[in-house]
Amino acid sequence: MSGLLRRMRDALAVPAGNPELLKAQYRAIARQMPMMYFILVSSSWAVSATHMSLAPPWLTVAMPSLLTLVCAVRVVHWRRSGNADPTPQAALRELRRINRLAFGIAIAFTAWSLMLFPYGDAYTRSHLAFYMAITVIACIFSLMHLRPAALIVTVIVNGAFVFFFASTGRPTFVATAINIALVSLGMLAILTVNYRNFARMVNAQTEARRRDAAQSRLLRMIDDMPVAVMTLDPGTFNINYVNETSKSLIRSIEHLLPIKADALLGASVDVFHRHPEHQRRILSDPANLPHNARIRLGPEVLDLKVSAITADDGSYLGPMLTWAIVTKEVEAESRIRQLAHFDTLTGLANRAAFREKLDAELRGRPGTLGLLFIDLDGFKLVNDTKGHRVGDELLRRVADRLRAVCDVPGVTIGRLGGDEFAVLVPTGGAAELEDFAARIIQALSPAYTLEHNHQAQIGVSIGIALAPAHARTGETLLARADIALYATKEAGKGTYRMFCEDMETRIQEWARLQARLREALEENEGLFVFYQPILDVRTQKVTAREALVRWHHAQRGWVSPGEFVPIAEQSGLIDALGQFVLNTACRDAAAWTDGARVAVNVSVAQLGKGTLVPAVLAALAGAGLPADRLEIEVTETAILDDAHSGIDELRRIRDLGVRVALDDFGTGYSSLTHLRAFPFDKIKIDGSFVKDAVQRPESAAVVRAIADLGKRLGVTTVAEGVETRAHLDRVVEEGCREVQGYFYGRPAPSERDAAAVEALNRALRAGLPA
Repeated sequence: MSGLLRRMRDALAVPAGNPELLKAQYRAIARQMPMMYFILVSSSWAVSATHMSLAPPWLTVAMPSLLTLVCAVRVVHWRRSGNADPTPQAALRELRRINRLAFGIAIAFTAWSLMLFPYGDAYTRSHLAFYMAITVIACIFSLMHLRPAALIVTVIVNGAFVFFFASTGRPTFVATAINIALVSLGMLAILTVNYRNFARMVNAQTEARRRDAAQSRLLRMIDDMPVAVMTLDPGTFNINYVNETSKSLIRSIEHLLPIKADALLGASVDVFHRHPEHQRRILSDPANLPHNARIRLGPEVLDLKVSAITADDGSYLGPMLTWAIVTKEVEAESRIRQLAHFDTLTGLANRAAFREKLDAELRGRPGTLGLLFIDLDGFKLVNDTKGHRVGDELLRRVADRLRAVCDVPGVTIGRLGGDEFAVLVPTGGAAELEDFAARIIQALSPAYTLEHNHQAQIGVSIGIALAPAHARTGETLLARADIALYATKEAGKGTYRMFCEDMETRIQEWARLQARLREALEENEGLFVFYQPILDVRTQKVTAREALVRWHHAQRGWVSPGEFVPIAEQSGLIDALGQFVLNTACRDAAAWTDGARVAVNVSVAQLGKGTLVPAVLAALAGAGLPADRLEIEVTETAILDDAHSGIDELRRIRDLGVRVALDDFGTGYSSLTHLRAFPFDKIKIDGSFVKDAVQRPESAAVVRAIADLGKRLGVTTVAEGVETRAHLDRVVEEGCREVQGYFYGRPAPSERDAAAVEALNRALRAGLPA
């Protein structure tokens, strides 16, 4: 019962869930309500007229007048507010008011009709029945868009009519009641169908307006988008929509098209293509979409993206084109590709691109492949002494010569970095590669005339490796070509070497020594400083002792400094090794009672980095050694390799009070230039001149010239390599002030290390592990 009552209540209430339907109901009711009131009033006065002489005046005059007044008030209301566009809330309030009024008016008119029924004859009663029937029909048609109100009127008026007439018991009235009941049911069915259709129509109109609004917003958005958009008719390929961005972009390239921007709408899309057949095939079939393409239009590049526009049912409405002028982006992409694959300085393939090519060749080529690893000898000197601008120009000239000599099909040239180049050669064998390497050396070795008349002379060293003989992967092939290059440099530079297994064995030994040297430095084990005296030939007193580093390897015994010092220089261990020698030498010298100075050699790898001055200060402070008792020895090669920064660092050391000596004088380039560039405190004549001075007059003349130069400059000269009495007599005769060599003493450990060194030597002699 409660469910039935709830359904009846819902059927007689105004639905509030659809705002647009409420507003449509209000507008429809507002048009029809005045007519409904007119029908009610006119019909009521017609009934009143037929009963005027039969019924009392309060029924025939007063009641119709009251009902007319109520209807007139409502007609005036609807005349004033019927054309308004109400809000959904206002419409709902008004419709609910109509619902309530329908209840009252139905009861009033029904009650009035039934009260008149007893006063008439058969004709007036028939008129009354007709009145009630047409009143219901008028109300149902007038209130058909507000179903609850129409239901209320029908139920009240016809329900009362059917009940009342059926209860009379007269066959005519009973038949009339049944007839009215059936007509009412039919009209209610029609009412329900019409109301449902009305609601659907309103919803469809609402949806259409929503879609129109959405489409309008979309078109406004597309018009305002910074992306150019066009749509086409799929049948004619004519442009049927163009947004403002499209027009603006077209105006910028109108000179390249046979059409103006303002004439695009309705024009064929073929204007963008010289041969449009292919594009038409793509655009006509949605299965080809989405589609991306780039179109070149004169100097400009257009980026085109095409997508399919479909209806709700999936049917193809046509293609939508979004496009942009991407000329600058294409140029930038090309530049990025260039930077990613080519060296910016020389235009050759860079390391990454060369490696890709190498790997690809190794995967796809069944024959022999040769790799030439090229290093420029002396490039660093040119770059440091003449500047990076000249160095860059030299690298470009080297690249040009490489292109000329390697202008052979299938050959790839790359710059791996710095002054290192690589050439990939499809070859028949080792002999052909060696001949090719010789031609490269011949082409790159002649002097270069650079801008501003700069002259540059460099050499070329080449390491060669073959695939698959030496390696089957790019990484291994490069590594073995690099090993061959290292062997070339060891052999004296300016030539080439083919990789062999012995080279790799030497490199592996080098790596093992490097690792063991690193351990020795970290653990302070096996490293010693030996000292060789330097004497004044007139007083025979020791003026200084040169500190010489020595290393005892647990398996190999004593390793030559000529072997492990280059390893330290190339592996970055030289600073730690130099610091060890400097600290030990200063500490030992502080304990000498004769006041002799200690001389410490500085490697080229230690100069120019800004670390030497702090290291000297720390060593002096840690040992408590006066600065004038320390000598720093540098070779001409060290200054030559890093002239400007190296000399500046030596000046700062000399300003501390530390003496600076030029070692191995006469063996380097421009020796006199170095004496002029820096005020050395001592010159050490290379031992090769001293040994030859006894037998060769020209060597004796060199010793004499250097000694005389030292006297004139006020610089002490030391003759190195004095091993015999004859050597001593000759250098004294030529004017040398100090001497150093085996004649006066071999390098020996400090008193602190003497016992440990002797124990190591005994173990070596006995063949025991140290």
